[in-house]
Amino acid sequence: MNMKVLKYIRCLILILLVYATMTMSAQNKTSVYIKAQATVIDKSEIELITLKNMDIDLSMARDGKIYVSALHNAQAAVMMVKGRANARFRIKFAPEVYITNRTGNGTLLLKYEMYGYPSDNQGAGEPIDATEKILQMSSESKYYFWIGGRIDISKARPGNYDGEFTIEIEYM
Repeated sequence: MNMKVLKYIRCLILILLVYATMTMSAQNKTSVYIKAQATVIDKSEIELITLKNMDIDLSMARDGKIYVSALHNAQAAVMMVKGRANARFRIKFAPEVYITNRTGNGTLLLKYEMYGYPSDNQGAGEPIDATEKILQMSSESKYYFWIGGRIDISKARPGNYDGEFTIEIEYM
């Protein structure tokens, strides 16, 4: 396959899934905000749309850890891929990402969990692990992803935390 064709069938999606802000209030509590954003490098064949950001609050923390189930929690981030109807595609991603405190010392480890399904039906989602997985767009040219994960905030320091979550999608 020549490079021109590869340019149109391969799309690297960079998701700035994590823009977390950690702040300390007067009662020494931490708040976390995670915003999902997507940038598609080659928009000629595929589009990624963020439908919902991950929604986290401290009431979800248990023993200094927060878990958002991609399959069951309404707080999971939701993204939709639009492409060619019924097209098969391969997806892979890194399941762990360190985010760095831009305003001070420290990092946080986010362990991502992703489920996907050809229609907007979170509970029917199938797990997508970090290894390559072959999926298929719906007849309406869509595929949905729910993204959750685990984050340990027990040693979090105040500040602004940034990181990237990268997904690679390639038509088959």
